[in-house]
Amino acid sequence: MFGLIIGLVMIQSDSLSKNQASVIRSETLASKKQELLKYVELARASISPIYDAAHENDEAAKRAVIDILNNLTYGEDGYFFAYTYDGTNLVLPYQPEMVGTNIWDVEDSRGFKLLQALIRTAQQGGGYVDYYWHKPSKKEQVKKLSYAIGLEKWGWMVGTGVYIDDIDTQVTTVHSKIAETISKTFIGLSIALIITIGIMASLATSIHINARELANKKLQLLNRQLIESQEEERTRIARELHDGINQMLVSVKYRLDNIQEAKSQEELNHNIELGQDTLDKAVTELRRISKDLKPALLDDLGLIVALEDLAKEVSLRSGMQVLFDHHIDMKHISKSAEVTLYRVAQEALHNAEKHAKADAVDIILQEEEGEIVLTIADDGVGFEEHRLKAAAHSMGLKNMRERIENLDGVFSISSLLNQGTEVRAILPFAH
Repeated sequence: MFGLIIGLVMIQSDSLSKNQASVIRSETLASKKQELLKYVELARASISPIYDAAHENDEAAKRAVIDILNNLTYGEDGYFFAYTYDGTNLVLPYQPEMVGTNIWDVEDSRGFKLLQALIRTAQQGGGYVDYYWHKPSKKEQVKKLSYAIGLEKWGWMVGTGVYIDDIDTQVTTVHSKIAETISKTFIGLSIALIITIGIMASLATSIHINARELANKKLQLLNRQLIESQEEERTRIARELHDGINQMLVSVKYRLDNIQEAKSQEELNHNIELGQDTLDKAVTELRRISKDLKPALLDDLGLIVALEDLAKEVSLRSGMQVLFDHHIDMKHISKSAEVTLYRVAQEALHNAEKHAKADAVDIILQEEEGEIVLTIADDGVGFEEHRLKAAAHSMGLKNMRERIENLDGVFSISSLLNQGTEVRAILPFAH
């Protein structure tokens, strides 16, 4: 009977975790679709000054547009592609040998004529198409979601896409963490219940019922925290897109309007120069946002290089003097610990930049008595004791604390009014 009850609860909990993973996948996919649409809109805005002014057989304009699309890459695997409506490739940055090749009848691993579907969608006003395609970083075909639009005057299809395996990997990780949490919870419950059954069967039944309710509440709390973290990240990205890139693109549109109304060549050249400068800033800002979401340096070159780059980037962007010092052997630090420490440093620097009004920040990564110690200290306005306690419950600080504690570490924050703030994270080398 005891085994049957445990089995039923485990099945129910597994079902709940799978449902949550499905919800996260759907929401992440919807977010990716919006991201694709924004990228295509950005590409369209980048080529509009040339394309809109060109005539049907303007070869110089076509070459200029091809050059722009070839250089519009983002993230680790993000790029734009372009084909004529008869299937001839014009732009494919990671496979330049394909340029000039006609792949009208090419099929993916499922036998799906992907290019015909993309061109048909572009001719119908633009939209999404999913298929399998070679991923540059994996050298194999994986599922991809693309958004395509048409340049009707030239008979071109232009688009970009994201690889869905990244979403599936993220969902699998979330599901595994939930399942691991459930498994650990029920191992502890099972041991407690077995001991209790030896004393009194009725008491064991009561404890089991209460324990199941506790496990469900913990699972619900975890689900809520995951959703809150996701919503906060969406809000932050939306705010950065609105306050940064959106404003830059509006500025570019204003410059384009001025170009149309220019009364002299000098005024025309001035507005073109300002528009190009603003577009360069928009591309830089978009790359920064992409790097914040997934820092390639962390995966490729490790924590030290990633933190050095982060310190340099924040210094240039904010005007704060950010210094990074390290005294540690990285061979004993796991990838999960590297990711956790990087995210803690990223959040702490964000707080120093946005709230602390700091002039300088020190980042120190070192080994102390067999433990990894990360310290981020600023000389900003600091907190009074009661405000520090309130701030400790903010989503950003809670996320930092939970990340460290999930790896059996210790997280602390100390501050004095007008004397700065210090964030400290300690992890055992076992992680």
